[in-house]
Amino acid sequence: MNQGELRTYRRRSTTRESGYHTCEETTGGECIILYAKKHIQSEDVSVFRFFRKHIALTDLFEKSIGILVFGGYIHTKKEIMIEFKVKYTVNEVSFAYNKKLVSPINVGDWNNIGFHKEISIDYDVDYGADLYDVRLDMIVFGEQGNILEFIGFDFDAISKPEFLDDTLSNSFYQKTSMHIPYLYYLQTDLPFEKYLCASNKLIKGRRIVLKSCNRCGRFLPINIDNEINTLSFSLHCKKRAPCMHSTFRAYTIQNFDEIEDQDLVGLQIEAGKKIATYYGHQLECKACKKFFVNAPLNPQRNPQQFKEDGLRRRAIEVLVNNLLKRNLVHFEFEQKTKKQFAEHIWKKFGERCFKCCKKIPLDEMHLDHTMPLAYLYRLDESATCLCSIHNSQKSDNFPVDYYTEAELIKLSKITMIPLEKLKSKGINQEVLSLLVKNVEWYFDDFLSNVDYQKTRDGILTADKINDSLKRVIAGKVDLYDEYRRQTGRDPTTVTTK
Repeated sequence: MNQGELRTYRRRSTTRESGYHTCEETTGGECIILYAKKHIQSEDVSVFRFFRKHIALTDLFEKSIGILVFGGYIHTKKEIMIEFKVKYTVNEVSFAYNKKLVSPINVGDWNNIGFHKEISIDYDVDYGADLYDVRLDMIVFGEQGNILEFIGFDFDAISKPEFLDDTLSNSFYQKTSMHIPYLYYLQTDLPFEKYLCASNKLIKGRRIVLKSCNRCGRFLPINIDNEINTLSFSLHCKKRAPCMHSTFRAYTIQNFDEIEDQDLVGLQIEAGKKIATYYGHQLECKACKKFFVNAPLNPQRNPQQFKEDGLRRRAIEVLVNNLLKRNLVHFEFEQKTKKQFAEHIWKKFGERCFKCCKKIPLDEMHLDHTMPLAYLYRLDESATCLCSIHNSQKSDNFPVDYYTEAELIKLSKITMIPLEKLKSKGINQEVLSLLVKNVEWYFDDFLSNVDYQKTRDGILTADKINDSLKRVIAGKVDLYDEYRRQTGRDPTTVTTK
């Protein structure tokens, strides 16, 4: 066979042209309403077979590789495991690839799933860059009677022009698993059965709202029934909900004339054709945020600046412990019990992530404050054992905003935190009262720490620490005013206006 017959890959026409453009067709304030496809498992194992006769790879990142991808969003009523098996032919040579999905699957909610396979594009041998007879099996291990639902699935090769040169290469490979499948830039409004060739019975599933991205123009799912568990867009007013910014909170329904009244049941409708949300969402999807907002800015930051978020969190932790006249819990616990605190929490939770119940090694466990540090709750023996993914999702959320009713009851039994407290939302009043009482010490001593008095990127670190407190105590007390009342002067460790 002639080599030239196979070389139909898409070459770079230009280099160093990243194309960080805002989409002219969408503003981030539009949405469409679609319905997922539902499948009821008749056996413990369901196999969904997708087939493409031909997929042309694109040469990416100046690495002579193409990337075959598959992904979408799945909802399950019961616990499942997923495995992918891929077979394809290149120049009459067959290849096979298997991958088990290791990311936790949330039961009773939507999940982002997918995978990618790098394939070498060799210019000097006969392999070329075309895949033929590409078959993918998505194998779902569950139990008979379980209900699966699917939306936004596609099966193709990455071909985004901005990925042709190596400008975004490093960003693509950083925390990739957290951004699957939307970082692949697949089509998200295809019917689930577009490339499905198996005889799985599919029926109409639940209603899904897909919001537009103001950069790539795609319509991607938002978790309209559980916004805190985000899918493709970050929340806009996560800590200051409800979101009152009209641009971010309400989206014009683009296919309004095609939907029935019943499609709107359970949604908050404003101005006739807009769906309103509680937290609001960013205008750009998480992928565009990663590649076209964060990536251009990150090279301008030095390693010390990358640590600032951690520094602020540690500062709040130290502040809370100082006000309570306590040491860090790790030291207190070890001194009292002669045991390691982290291992104690890990074993108390059965060596499993509380949210997804997956077994995790001790060195991969993340200690969550349970009640959020941002609201002045100390890390103590009521900490929760989480995996990295769910610790990132939980972030500074209150338990009631992140866990189900059943999970809250279970968490109360394990942590010994009263259920009423787990369901509450609000700042730690004990620590807030101590902060007000010791406001002179806070400004004159605590914030005078040499690390907090450093200016980075034109902003004083002490200002960042103080601003994080102002956000959570807004409307309760003004620390500036309290300091002036007690001392008769303005604080000098922060910037006053």
